Amino acid sequence: MRFIVKVSRKGQMVIPIEIRRKFNIKDKVVIKVDEGGIKIIPLIPLEDLFGVDGDIMKDVAKEIVKERLEEIKREKQIRH
Repeated sequence: MRFIVKVSRKGQMVIPIEIRRKFNIKDKVVIKVDEGGIKIIPLIPLEDLFGVDGDIMKDVAKEIVKERLEEIKREKQIRH
């Protein structure tokens, strides 16, 4: 599959419907830049990754991140 898309003056472009449907792109994508070029990767919401327990697992993931940030903060305090 190959498409040519127009980029507006504001840097906006439209991802063709065929690509959005094939990769289930809803409203956000990740743009990754490396030596090989630019990649557009669908952003999958946590709820979709966790299935029927999505809301519960989202809360669990947030708690894990919160605890990790607190741990990093404590480590910085110990070093100083």
